[in-house]
Amino acid sequence: MEFPDIVEAFLLDPTPETRRPLRAAILADPTFDPHLSLRALLGAGPTPQAVVDTITARMPGLLLSPQGHGLLARAHQALGDEASARRERTLSAVSLREIAASGAGTEDSPLEVLRLQDEYDHLQAADRRTTAQRLDRTDAGECDVHTLEDGSELWFRLLWRTSAAG
Repeated sequence: MEFPDIVEAFLLDPTPETRRPLRAAILADPTFDPHLSLRALLGAGPTPQAVVDTITARMPGLLLSPQGHGLLARAHQALGDEASARRERTLSAVSLREIAASGAGTEDSPLEVLRLQDEYDHLQAADRRTTAQRLDRTDAGECDVHTLEDGSELWFRLLWRTSAAG
């Protein structure tokens, strides 16, 4: 199945059965970089067109990136392209929903992320603050464990450091 078909299958029916091949395709793409910092890549005060060009050049590796789709939405809005802005806002929301639906955030059921930034996007969307972070190896793979302000922990399974895409 070609990448556009995998994306379409997922968007039409976002289930674990369609999520796994999409994640695997994103992880396998040469544009995928789990440590990419869009803020550093874009620099200070990029033009909306520069944002669109830079992020689009990193697709499909940035597909399902809440931050990437959010930045694209704002850039398209600034360029007056409401249809593209709406699409990217939707993809940002879908990306966040997929992280939240991937697990309970516990050691036994960690949230699954494609990128390091996805952890922080989820934390920000949930209005939660991290006070410490550690890497923990489990039978399910490697996990980032965030200690939150209230003392609880939130576990994230790092899909790029795991043999399967979840």
